[in-house]
Amino acid sequence: MPRPCSMTPAADETGGSGGQGWRGPVPPPIGAGSSVAVVVALTVLALAPGWPVAAQGLTPDPPPGPTATAPAPDGAAGASSPASGPRLAYTVTVRLADTSGADPVPGNLATRLEAASSLKALVQEPPATRLGLRRRLDADRDALGRVLRAEGFFGAHVDGAISPDVPARVVLTVTPGGRYTVTGTRVLYTSANRTAPNLHTSLPTSLDDAGLAAGAPARADAVLRAQSRLIDDLRAAGRPFAEVRDRQVAVNHARRAMGVRLLVDAGPPAAFGVTRFEGLGRMKRDYLGDLIPWTEGAVFDRSLLDRYRATLLATRLFRTVTVAPAEAPDPAGRLAVLVTVTEAPPRSIGAGLRYSTDDGPGARFSWEHRTLFGRAEKLRANLDVSLYEQSAELLFEKPRFLHPDQSLRLSSAATLSDQAAYEGVSVEAAAALDRRLTRRWRASAGTTLELAELDDGAEIRQSLMVGLPLGATRDTTDDPLDPTEGTRLGLSLTPYSGQVDDQTLAFGVVGATGSAYWAPLASDRLVLAGRARLASLFGAATDDVPATQRLYAGGGGSVRGYGHQMVGPLDDGDDPTGGRSALELGLEARIKVTETIGVVPFVEAGAVSDAAWPDFEEPVQVAAGLGGRYYTDFGPLRVDIGVPLNRRDADDFVQVYISLGQAF
Repeated sequence: MPRPCSMTPAADETGGSGGQGWRGPVPPPIGAGSSVAVVVALTVLALAPGWPVAAQGLTPDPPPGPTATAPAPDGAAGASSPASGPRLAYTVTVRLADTSGADPVPGNLATRLEAASSLKALVQEPPATRLGLRRRLDADRDALGRVLRAEGFFGAHVDGAISPDVPARVVLTVTPGGRYTVTGTRVLYTSANRTAPNLHTSLPTSLDDAGLAAGAPARADAVLRAQSRLIDDLRAAGRPFAEVRDRQVAVNHARRAMGVRLLVDAGPPAAFGVTRFEGLGRMKRDYLGDLIPWTEGAVFDRSLLDRYRATLLATRLFRTVTVAPAEAPDPAGRLAVLVTVTEAPPRSIGAGLRYSTDDGPGARFSWEHRTLFGRAEKLRANLDVSLYEQSAELLFEKPRFLHPDQSLRLSSAATLSDQAAYEGVSVEAAAALDRRLTRRWRASAGTTLELAELDDGAEIRQSLMVGLPLGATRDTTDDPLDPTEGTRLGLSLTPYSGQVDDQTLAFGVVGATGSAYWAPLASDRLVLAGRARLASLFGAATDDVPATQRLYAGGGGSVRGYGHQMVGPLDDGDDPTGGRSALELGLEARIKVTETIGVVPFVEAGAVSDAAWPDFEEPVQVAAGLGGRYYTDFGPLRVDIGVPLNRRDADDFVQVYISLGQAF
C-alpha cells in the first residue's frame, strides 16, 4: 500500500524573500538558486483514499454542492432547525473580477465555483443570524480557493461582502490572477528505501510521456492523471508492483510556476509465468487456456488480466471470475497467474409470446445447453408455434473451430406452413462456418439442403434444393435489441441447384440489408432509425422456383401495416405469389416519454416485382403507424399499429404487432 506523503518545510506562502526551495538531495526543477520564495506543499489523494489534504491546492476537483467544511445552517452551536424560528434570508452572487490582460480563464470556472459554494447550495435553508451567514461566507472563501488552486490559480484572491439589507445580499468576488504553469517534472526511483536517481536508467525520469510536459497549466487533476498514467505504463512494461511512494510539489509565486517530483518504487521486473485454474467443474482447462491473451515468458502486463477476465465473463459460462497475479515473481523473474472461477448452470430454458393480426398469437419455447462437452459447445432446441406455422429446430455451435475466431454451426428444422402464399411441409439441414474478421466484420459460408412439398395455389410440387449461402455483416451499433447509434450492413449470395418435380433447376439469390441509428440529442430521448432491403432472384422464372425461395415483403419485420408476405403481386384468390425482386424502406422516430415509456411513429414502404430487379410495374405499397415501447432490462416490449396508405381490397384496414425488441 502507498504511504501517506510527508510535508517538506518551505518558505512563507506570501512569496517573501529568504525561501530555501527544496530540501533534500535533489534540487527542484524550477531553479533552486533563485532568491524568490518557493513554497513546497504536499498534495493529497495520490493513489489511495483517505490521504491527508495538502495545503498548496493540488487536490482533486471538489464535488458539486456543499463541502465537508460547510457550517451548520445558522452557524452557531445548538441552532434550531429552519422551521423553528425566524431565518435571515439572503441572495448570493459569485462573480469573476475583471481579468482583461490576464491569462485566459477556463470557460467552466464560474460554474465550478458556484457548484462548490455552500451559500448557493443552502440558499433555501437560511441561517438564523448574521454570524451564521458570515461563517458560510468564510467557508465558501476556503472552498473556492481550493477550486482555484486546483485549476492552477495559486495567486487567486476570494473576497466576500454581506450587505446590511434584509434579505441580505452576499457577493463573492473572485480574482483569479495569472494561471501558473508547469516548469518541469522529475521521477526518482527508490532502492533499499533510499533515493537513487541513476538506479534505473531505462525508466522514465520525467512525466513528459505521461502527459505533463513543461508549459502545461498547473492543474491538480493533470498531475494526478500523469501520475496514474506513469504507474500504468510501468505496469504494462513489466513492473506489476510499481507504485508512488511520495509526491512533492513546489510553487514559485514570482515566476507563476510549479514543479513536480515523484518518488516511485518501480518494483522488480517480471514476465508471465504459469497460469493455474481453480474452481473448474465441467469446463476443460485447455479451452480456458486457449483464451489466454498472453504467452508464458512474455513481459508482464496487468491490463491483459482484465481483458482475460472480461473474455471469460462474456462466455456466460461463469458466475464469478477472478484473475490475480502471485504476490511476487519467482527467482527466474516469472509471475504466476491464478484464475479462480465459479461455473454458472450450463442449461437454461426460455419462452416468449407475440401477436399480430395477420399471424395471430404465437409462442416460442427454447432449451439450451451452453457447454455440452466442456469447451463451450452450445446445443439449442427451439419450438415455434402460431396459427399458420409451426416449426421445430435444433442448432449446434462449436466455437474456436480450427481457428480462434471461427465457429462451426449445424442446424436442422422441420416446418409446417399454412400461409397465404403457400402451404405444406419442409425439412432443412444446414452447416456453416462463421468467422470474425475484425471487431466489426464477420463472414460466413455454408451449405443447405431443403426437401419440401408445397402447394402454392397453382399446384402441389415436391422439391429438393441444395444451396451454398455466403454472407458478410458489419455491425457498429451499441445494443443488439435497442440500438441508439451506429449502423448495420448485411450482404448475402446463395446459389441454388436441385430438382423440382422432374425439372432440374439452378438459380441464385443476392441481397443487401442495412440500417442506421442516430440520437441527435445529448441523451437517447430521441433516436432516428432507418432501414433498407434490396434482394434479387436471378436464373429462373418465378413460377419455377419453390415457394419458400421466392422473395416476399410485408409484415411485422418488413412493411408494417400490410399482412405477412402481402406486399407485391396477388393471384386471383388475393394470395401473394412472391417475386424475383424485393425492395423495402423504413423510417421511425423512437421518442422516450419517460425512462420506461416511449412512442414510435413510423412510415414504411415496399415493392415486390416479377422482374429480377424492381421495375415498379406493381405499385409501391406505403404504410404508416404508431408504436408504443416499454423499456425493460432485457430489451423493449413493443406494440405497433400500422395502417396501409394505399390499401387494396385484399388488405386489412389495420395491422397490430406485439413482440420483444425494436422492429429493426
